[in-house]
Amino acid sequence: MNTSVERAQLPSGGATLGVGEYLEFLAKEYLRDYVARGGAAVKLVVPGDAEVARRFTDGLAAASDGFIYVGIDATETKIHLVDQLFTAIARQIDWSALACDVVRRTYTDIGFPPQGTELDVVAVAGYHEVNPAELYRSIRRALEQTVLADTGMSHEFRVAMLRLCQVCVGRGDVDSTEQATVCSWLRGERVPAAQLRGVSLYARIARHNARPLLVSLARWLRRAGREGLVLVLDLERLTVTRRPPAGIRDGFYYSKAAALDSYEVLRQLIDAADEFEGVFVAVLLPPEMLTDEARGLPAYTALQLRVADEVRDRRRPNPYAALVRLGVRLEAIR
Repeated sequence: MNTSVERAQLPSGGATLGVGEYLEFLAKEYLRDYVARGGAAVKLVVPGDAEVARRFTDGLAAASDGFIYVGIDATETKIHLVDQLFTAIARQIDWSALACDVVRRTYTDIGFPPQGTELDVVAVAGYHEVNPAELYRSIRRALEQTVLADTGMSHEFRVAMLRLCQVCVGRGDVDSTEQATVCSWLRGERVPAAQLRGVSLYARIARHNARPLLVSLARWLRRAGREGLVLVLDLERLTVTRRPPAGIRDGFYYSKAAALDSYEVLRQLIDAADEFEGVFVAVLLPPEMLTDEARGLPAYTALQLRVADEVRDRRRPNPYAALVRLGVRLEAIR
């Protein structure tokens, strides 16, 4: 048999896995074990059709109990720009709720667990019958130690999170306008430089600081008591080679250069896996992207080599592979 022909017929990923079978495997071997303990993994998933893709994403969302689940579509987000990727993730996160969870855990750590959902220092002090001013000094020192001293997060991220935590404590150190400024900064919205300086933030989110912010987010989620982040990236839009007429366009379209830049973002995520805590990334790729030498994985060797699977037996699917093909064949014969 001609080896080159065989490889063209069977791209990386080995035999096809059933959707339910693979979801069960991910939940057991990754989400509830490896990732929940602080590990990170990036998987390229090739669904056989749109229905398989929908079943997989719905099932993964359901299996992400305890995690923050975020879905990003390349149609709606310029996925080749890592800063746009971060801000798209940020727009799906309740930053204030996370900050309040950190404050709640910090109160507990210093011996003053709050009652119910009330985190205002006066209310917590009243419940424990202590002086509010003394408790405020204690919780402020503890938060500074928990947040500002954690060098596993970038400095600007730590500053932003401390501001949100101060809102939860409720002593007026940070008002609602400053809280909105921090959240807008995280979401990539336009904020006047003077307002940013008012909360000690001096650089907008851009390509140079987005990846450290993403690493910081993963660590922050675990600080807030979450298991981590489950991120789904849908890259189907990258297969569109020509934009339709102006009247029927929707979302973003990608040139070949932008498609290759998207693969570079994925390569960086894979190479930085050891820096992330509790992160699982599933990248949805249409089947044609495995063989398209102009816009698919073969066009970007640096990524293709990182996900090429050593198991190519049609009868032996490898769920541990970096690239997995999903379908219904295995489920249909059960």
